[in-house]
Amino acid sequence: MIQRFIYIVICLLLFSSTIAAAEKEEIKQDSLKRKWYLPRAAKVQYAGNVGFISFGATYYLVDNWYQLTFMYGRADSKYDPEIIRTFAFKNTFLIKQFHYKDFIISPLAGLSINFGSSHNTYRKLPGYFPDDYYFQNKIHFAPFVGAMVYHPLPFKAIKGIDFYSEIGTMDNYLLEAIRTDYVKYSEIWNLSLGVTLYF
Repeated sequence: MIQRFIYIVICLLLFSSTIAAAEKEEIKQDSLKRKWYLPRAAKVQYAGNVGFISFGATYYLVDNWYQLTFMYGRADSKYDPEIIRTFAFKNTFLIKQFHYKDFIISPLAGLSINFGSSHNTYRKLPGYFPDDYYFQNKIHFAPFVGAMVYHPLPFKAIKGIDFYSEIGTMDNYLLEAIRTDYVKYSEIWNLSLGVTLYF
């Protein structure tokens, strides 16, 4: 799994170099002229409650502080042939920025709102489930904390890259850990790794 993630990161870096070499026209740097519907960055993420691998388009709603990423992820299982698809609104808040040479290091926190889609995800559970026994599993809130390291790139199309890592959980995991002894706090966390390319 980690090998696949590393392979994707290498492909993205090679792709950005190819774009820079092939570019013939100068791209305007003025962000005021950027169309509102064009994303400021693209993400590739491994794990993190959105899917085995997920992709996203990032918009800056408040510069250097709040990012909104629309993500799509998918996961499959050797135990179930059905693919689980997840659409997520990932809200990321950059808490503070620390500058070191050409690098920017930032702790971050956020909340992802995930919408699952598969043959057994339900916003309202079917009648054959006992009342108040199961959570609906169509929509989830997934809080997370983490850190990212950003570095500018000398290209016109790809202005920078960051690598990030996050620790997160899901609303139903957290609630079960609080109200029962069956789910332990040590069991509800997950680790995600990601890379972002900035335009």
